[in-house]
Amino acid sequence: MVKIYTETTCDLSLEHLSSLGVEPLPMRLTLDGVEYVDRYGLSPAEFFSILKDAKGVPTTSQITPAAYIEVMERVKAEGGEALFVVFSSELSGTFQSAVLAEKEVNYPGIRIIDSKAASAGLGLMVDTLARMAQDGASMEELYRKAEWLRDHMEHLVVVENLEMLKRGGRITPVAAFMGGVMNIKPILEMRNGKLIPFEKAKGRKKAMRRIVDLMGERCPEISRQRFFIAHGDDPQGAAELDDMVFETYGIRAALITELGPVVGSHTGPGVLTLFFLNAYE
Repeated sequence: MVKIYTETTCDLSLEHLSSLGVEPLPMRLTLDGVEYVDRYGLSPAEFFSILKDAKGVPTTSQITPAAYIEVMERVKAEGGEALFVVFSSELSGTFQSAVLAEKEVNYPGIRIIDSKAASAGLGLMVDTLARMAQDGASMEELYRKAEWLRDHMEHLVVVENLEMLKRGGRITPVAAFMGGVMNIKPILEMRNGKLIPFEKAKGRKKAMRRIVDLMGERCPEISRQRFFIAHGDDPQGAAELDDMVFETYGIRAALITELGPVVGSHTGPGVLTLFFLNAYE
C-alpha cells in the first residue's frame, strides 16, 4: 500500500490522521522565546490560550530538508512507496525542503506534490487520498487524483482580525487596514496557492452568509460533495456555519476541525473557513 505523508498544517487532528495511516511532519513555532512543535508539543486549544496573554507575535519555521530526508530514507530502507502531499509552496518553503530531500535520497518509490493548499483544504486532499490508498489505489492513481484535487480545491476564509496575516506577510498592510474599518470582515480565498483578499462584508454574520452563498455558486453536485470546516478557537462559530450550510443545501460538514498552532499563528483567533471542491467526478 502507498503511504501518505503530509504536514501538521493540514489541520487534521493527530488521531484522525493516525486512523487513516497518515504520518504528518510538524513545523515549529516560537512564541515569547519558547519553541513549540506544531500539534505534537502544543495543541490548538493550548496555543490559543497562550496567545491571549502573549507579549510577542508567534513566528514559524518550515520543515527542514534533513527532517524530510530522515523520513524518506526510512521509506527507501523499507522498499515501500510514499506520496508526500505538501503545504502550498506559495505560503511556506517546506515544499522546497521536500524537493531537496527527494533529490538527496534518490528513490523512485517516492513522489511529492505541491498541494497549493493550506489548513483543512490540504486536509481534505489528504483525507481523500488516504482513503484511496487504504482501498489499494496505485501511486499513479493517487498522484493523478492529487493533481485533480489541487486544481479544484476551494478555500473560503472569514478572518476576524487581519493583523496577524499582515505581520506574517500573507496580505498587504493596506488590506489589513481596510479590514479593520467599520466592522468590515474580509473574505479571503486561495488562488494558485496564495491567500488573496476577495470581498468584504459588513459584519461577521453577513460574511458567513456570503461564503455559504459562494459555496453554492462554486460547488457542483453539492448534495454529493464532502466539505470541511476549520475554525480558530471558535467552535460555536463553526457550528453556526455548519448549520447555515445545512439550512441552505441540506448537507453537513464531513469534518469540523481546529486550526493548528502554526496556521493559527498567521490568522489569529476567530477564523472560520469552508473547504470544498469546485468540480465533481
